[in-house]
Amino acid sequence: MAKTTKKHKRGARRWAFPLGLLIAVLAVVGAVTVIVAGVRVTKDAIDSSRNFDEYNTLLTPVVMNDPDEFDDITKANPSQLIDISIWSILKSNLSPDRYEYGETGMIIPEADVTAEFQKLFGTEVQPTHGTVEGYGYEFTYDATKQTYSIPLTGVVPTYTPKVVDVDKSGNTIVLTVGYLGGDQWAQDAEGNMVAPEPDKYMKVTLRERDGAYYISALQSTLPPETATTGAPAETETQTETQTAADTTAPATQTAPATAAAAAAAAQ
Repeated sequence: MAKTTKKHKRGARRWAFPLGLLIAVLAVVGAVTVIVAGVRVTKDAIDSSRNFDEYNTLLTPVVMNDPDEFDDITKANPSQLIDISIWSILKSNLSPDRYEYGETGMIIPEADVTAEFQKLFGTEVQPTHGTVEGYGYEFTYDATKQTYSIPLTGVVPTYTPKVVDVDKSGNTIVLTVGYLGGDQWAQDAEGNMVAPEPDKYMKVTLRERDGAYYISALQSTLPPETATTGAPAETETQTETQTAADTTAPATQTAPATAAAAAAAAQ
């Protein structure tokens, strides 16, 4: 029994370095945001803080691969919802010893993906587990072991979110979100990240159930100056500041190279 424990600890240390690099990549890929443990948006947090950064953090794994629109969560692409749920876990505050590792990367239990799925999308629909193919990566599902294998690679997101308007009415919150091209960011003479103009705007509807909000719809919408979303009880419009740009600034193009180095170190 003692030998097994020592072997496990040596294995954990062997993966500590590549995992550290992986976490570093995931911390900046998509957005330089304050990473919190989990992305569940509670009613109290939304009602009291009204912090756009919280919404941007919530939506970073949602918009990064530009999922298909859906008028209702029951009509969403099941594979894309799994993809979002896994990325949400990867962008949380992972510790080096939270998960085990195999030859192909980090191993995440199906149960954890299901729990994250329910935090993001509620319980109206059940997750459909299976292998997920993304842009330059694959999350391989093992039905026998009920696990996902996560490769130690990094990606530049297709989009990063910038919430520009919040409408709250009753138990519903509608976010107007600008989709910023992940490869369109630039640096000014002082080295500050300069955000591009949004390629498009989407409307994300959050609904409350049991004291928490979940994503129930993702729909295209007009830019905020011409969009008509009814007469909400409350409206908040984000001021264009450098703080907002810093919140959503993505990784530079060197991120994939760094991730590749992590994968090489793991072999």
